[in-house]
Amino acid sequence: VILRSPYVGLSLIKHSQYKQMVGRAGRAGIDSSGESFLIVNRQDAIKVKEMLSGPQDVCHSSLGFEDGKGVKALLLSAIGLKMVTSTEDAYDLMRRSLLHIQCKTSGVDTRVLTDQAVSYLVDKGLITHTQSLSSSGGFKLTVSPIGRATFKGSLDHTFSGQLYEDLKASESSLNLSTYLHLLYLVTPYDTALDVTPSWDIYFKKFCSLSETEAKVANAVGVPEHYLGLKAAGRSSRKKVCQLKVNRFYLTLMLWDLWKQQTVWQVAEVFSQTRGFVQNLLSQAATFAFCVLHYCQELEEFWAYQVLLERFVKRLAYCVTFELVPLMDVPGVKLARAKQLYAAGYRSISLLAAADEAQLVSCVDHMTRRTAAQIVSAAKNILEEKRAALTEEIESLTAQDMTSDL
Repeated sequence: VILRSPYVGLSLIKHSQYKQMVGRAGRAGIDSSGESFLIVNRQDAIKVKEMLSGPQDVCHSSLGFEDGKGVKALLLSAIGLKMVTSTEDAYDLMRRSLLHIQCKTSGVDTRVLTDQAVSYLVDKGLITHTQSLSSSGGFKLTVSPIGRATFKGSLDHTFSGQLYEDLKASESSLNLSTYLHLLYLVTPYDTALDVTPSWDIYFKKFCSLSETEAKVANAVGVPEHYLGLKAAGRSSRKKVCQLKVNRFYLTLMLWDLWKQQTVWQVAEVFSQTRGFVQNLLSQAATFAFCVLHYCQELEEFWAYQVLLERFVKRLAYCVTFELVPLMDVPGVKLARAKQLYAAGYRSISLLAAADEAQLVSCVDHMTRRTAAQIVSAAKNILEEKRAALTEEIESLTAQDMTSDL
């Protein structure tokens, strides 16, 4: 392993980072040793020597932070996977954790923390507990349907109840005349907790909404008069949920991105950094997939399963639906997908059948090598789909023959 610099960005590499990188020298189980070289400028030599001779970075368990949030997430997943089926199993799991090993120095009682986590999960309706009939006593723990949806969807248990309430409330008032309502439902909660809206910008964007879009704002609990008062520097007597107001503010940023505005344009309009807007889009796309998997585990949300399936993919790419199939081809980003679509290659099958030379002549700035890679990738996708369909047909045929017999 050769490290050409002792820096990660502008920061000097840490001891743990160095050990992690050079640990790739040699192959475990094959080589008895490995070699690593660190290239250092003369002025950095002393600092690097201090780093190498210094102590290892101290590692602390993350389970105990944020009032035991990690313990709750761990237990919910373990109960959902049936690795833990009783309170005794939960205690045993925690005794095997790094948190328990460090309890003497941290002053944390893992048994108390486990009891608190179980009580929390029961109170939130994520797990159920019944008196165990075994000789060891304790309680039998099982995951509830909402709890299963939470851990299967990789959802933060802190917001699981809020998400359920929002989805349930929107069932009877979901506005399908615009994608704005669905965008609101997949706007991440944790980002909304940290954002501080610019009320002038917020009110101006609200006033630019169409009548249908304004109805969405009212449906989710963001009234126009409240924003008007805040923009004027006045307080409102009417109680409004600040989390909903903040979420819709972020939704308006996502709405502009959805309408094909660039990250730079949205950042300028909302007076935010480009990094903030880019992270918001990434977090919303991730949260949207979590919401989809959450709904797939709850039969009562069957309608959301249908609505979100294509929606989340488009949000991840933030493109029009026509470009989504092309974006599935490795190496094809938004700009390239638009070029291919404009050149007449509007499906993967057309792309797979394309002549490389013609593709180069039709698409600006495309090299022969890139064209060959794109055509090959499109052919691979079609071949995988063909193999999957063939396997499905053979399976159905075998079932039919079995039924006839």
